Amino acid sequence: MPTGMIEERAIWIRHFCCLAIFAGTFHSLQFLASVLLWAGTNSAALMAYGLDAIVSAAAALVLATRIPRDWRNRFVAYGYMTAAASSLYLGASTLWLGRWPRTSMLGIVVAAISMLVIPIAGSYMKTLAVELRSQALKSAAIFTFGNSYLSLVLLIAMLMSYAMNLRWGDPLGALVMFPFIAQKGIQILVEEGKHEYVED
Repeated sequence: MPTGMIEERAIWIRHFCCLAIFAGTFHSLQFLASVLLWAGTNSAALMAYGLDAIVSAAAALVLATRIPRDWRNRFVAYGYMTAAASSLYLGASTLWLGRWPRTSMLGIVVAAISMLVIPIAGSYMKTLAVELRSQALKSAAIFTFGNSYLSLVLLIAMLMSYAMNLRWGDPLGALVMFPFIAQKGIQILVEEGKHEYVED
């Protein structure tokens, strides 16, 4: 491989490493904000969202240390499965007991900021994945895009609870998050160890 191409590839790898660290930091902040808000509101949706965020933060940090190798492993997968089970429990128990959470405008802010930041990060991550011709990195970009879905679910749940006074919308949001979080864990277990290249 020519020296110029090697240097260019090294630059792309550094960019991806920085982006992965940024994603890990952002997900960690999502987790912290969600936990702090959950402590004051007892929101099942916020806690489920936070649990997914902390696993995503760990996955991003693993990605940063394993570029350009495959970042997917069983520990990340089991983390998502645990977060999914917790989401199911939180949503179902809140609905069953009827202990409706308190409303929070800050929950809406957290969801809205996430919906703005995550697609931008995912788009740039996909660009870098194509430049590095790595299917593992492309799958990480897809996972990042997928987190926008959880942000949308959280936003809807928060709006139902805060703006429409439909308190059951919060635990329902946690239940809606459950299959998506579980699917991420299952997908990692199925695809673990695969190494392919991205086609232009």
